[in-house]
Amino acid sequence: MSLFQSLLIFLSFVAIKDVSPYYTDNYFVDKINDLRRTYAKKYNVPNMHRLMWSEDLVNILDRLDWSVAWPEARITWRYTALKFYETSQIETDVIDFLKKTPEEKSKTIKTDAKSSMKGMELFNPLQRFIGCYPKREGNSSFPVCLVGTEGSFTMFDTTGQSTGIPGSECHKRYKNEGGLCVPNNEDEESYYGHLEDIIESVNQIREDYSREFNVPNMHQLVRDIFSTARNNFFQIWSDDLLKNLQNMNRDNGFKGACVTWRYVHIDTSNKGSIKKELSSTFFEKSDVEKRSFVSINSHKTLESLEFLNPLQKFIACSRNSNTRFICLLGTEGKFTMFDYSHKSSETPGSNCHKRYRNDSGICVAIKPEEESYFGRQSDFMSDINEIRRRYAKEYRVSNMHALTWSNELAEVLDPLDTTGVRAKAKETWRYGALNTYDNTIYHIKADVTRFFEMNRTAKNDHIVKTLSDKDTMDRLEFLNPLQKTIACGRKEEEGVTYIICLLGPEGNFTIFDTSFQSQLAAGSKCHKGYYNEDGLCIMQIPTQVPIIDYRKMAEEERNKALTEEPEPEPILENHGNEISLGYLLVFLLAKLFFNI
Repeated sequence: MSLFQSLLIFLSFVAIKDVSPYYTDNYFVDKINDLRRTYAKKYNVPNMHRLMWSEDLVNILDRLDWSVAWPEARITWRYTALKFYETSQIETDVIDFLKKTPEEKSKTIKTDAKSSMKGMELFNPLQRFIGCYPKREGNSSFPVCLVGTEGSFTMFDTTGQSTGIPGSECHKRYKNEGGLCVPNNEDEESYYGHLEDIIESVNQIREDYSREFNVPNMHQLVRDIFSTARNNFFQIWSDDLLKNLQNMNRDNGFKGACVTWRYVHIDTSNKGSIKKELSSTFFEKSDVEKRSFVSINSHKTLESLEFLNPLQKFIACSRNSNTRFICLLGTEGKFTMFDYSHKSSETPGSNCHKRYRNDSGICVAIKPEEESYFGRQSDFMSDINEIRRRYAKEYRVSNMHALTWSNELAEVLDPLDTTGVRAKAKETWRYGALNTYDNTIYHIKADVTRFFEMNRTAKNDHIVKTLSDKDTMDRLEFLNPLQKTIACGRKEEEGVTYIICLLGPEGNFTIFDTSFQSQLAAGSKCHKGYYNEDGLCIMQIPTQVPIIDYRKMAEEERNKALTEEPEPEPILENHGNEISLGYLLVFLLAKLFFNI
């Protein structure tokens, strides 16, 4: 081959590569969509979608080697090889296919759908994205197109008997436009998915695994939807996770992770892709490899496996211009995995959290609009007193008092930021911080266990050092037995939102005897106005002697007499004559016999 011929081949390849985006992105794709609309109307196809050009698919295709197999195919995209960017050959393929008998069509689909249906791939009504790029085979180049996001081939009803209305069964966020389903907002649609699709896909996956592995406590993820488009940045989140998500997007890293939330990166919202990743990264591994994977990564992220933590209840996701999604899941900071041995005999959805119910094997919120990442204040008050009672009984604390909500402390807390809280503490109140109201017992217990395991000297040193550093004993503050009132509110510090609680009336920190040497009975030395209720000192509710208003009672009786009808008097029969005659007869007989 001469140098001139080689140069011509090279230039022809460059020309195809350079001009292909122009033809595919505009002219070619428009022609394909015209054909899709034509056949949608001719065969009454209710769900034929317009193909959108996708640079994401182009980038995927660019990395693929035509000379080797493509195991990535038929998961979230399919492919077809063309001779050139013209629709004449494609239309010929369609006509030839439609001429086949029903049996021949079924056989062709069964055989060719395992690889590629050639030009027919461009008439799968469910595909919504297309990306094309030239590939080389020997000395020739030809265009190859990927279509997504469907991995399976679907053919519309070609019998001519369909009674469907073209464009009547569009994908969500799509509308009917002349028989073709088109997106409401093209800028928000992507081959990698839409943020709204993530929660739907993840909840379907959680439901699938709950049934397969008999998971008793798999909870449905809920969120408050909020979305925006700004500088190619789209977000959807639980409002309460919003600030954590924004904080991470400000390049503050994953500060706060693994406390009340965990995180995961994913490339697509497609259910099939997520399940495939779950299989390859976890479920296809041996038991030893599974345990090792969880052990090594549980302190950071287990990626897609995070979606299967059954105790998580909230989700927040975002996507930036590089197409990757990041999702936060809460309120569990610790990773929990269900029994994946296939030996569980539990009933799916049988062990739901309070305010959740079993719905077909998954725990769903009874009132999702009332659920919050930060939890409920009312539940927190119950939990905090429950843990105070628990430790009072365990350590024989004679004066552990129940905490009651204080509106006065709430008014003190409201105008203060975290700096103000620190400055004003230690007078008639102290403060402690929580991440959420949810799971209070678990988090306090986890923190104080380390303290209780110290010896006496270490405990004293820990208290002195901690108080000298930051004026609060953190969650130990919630176990000060002499505190009786509490008020909490959300405060932000360095981009992280905390729940700050003021506890009064004690300005000094006091901890009970944790040596197990106490001989006193729990709740035996309650302060005045409190009584012992199962080891916890409860405030007495004052009773008021009822005041009897006799004048009011007399007035009511008079009104009753005036308004009520008198009872009718009984009608008595007069038997007077019968009685008189009887006595007269007796008298006459007596006189006759006794000469009275």
